[in-house]
Amino acid sequence: MIRRLAGAALALIALWLLWQGVSAVLLIVSRGSPLDDALLQPPTSLWRILAAGLAVLGGLLAALNIKSGAWFGVTGAILFAALPGAMAAMGTDSSLWMDEVVSGSAMVALAGALAFVKRG
Repeated sequence: MIRRLAGAALALIALWLLWQGVSAVLLIVSRGSPLDDALLQPPTSLWRILAAGLAVLGGLLAALNIKSGAWFGVTGAILFAALPGAMAAMGTDSSLWMDEVVSGSAMVALAGALAFVKRG
């Protein structure tokens, strides 16, 4: 039961973060930039979308008690948790990546529950 709840919570948080990433890319594209520029300038946009997408997939699979779900969730959470470090290394102001620190920490904690609590 704990794994299913952790999986559902991870999927919900990651879905929100995925939507934030996709909506930012859509905004940039709507202002006339090509899609590849919106995803790759800076590369953190694509990184955020891929990491959150993996975490959503992993959380949903874990909530459905499917065996490989935890590892997708763990991979997505770790990639998302590394995102603020990449943003800081690029010189991004801390006010722009502090939300990722908090969200990434929550995702890692939930992914840890998926990885270390036995399936029931």
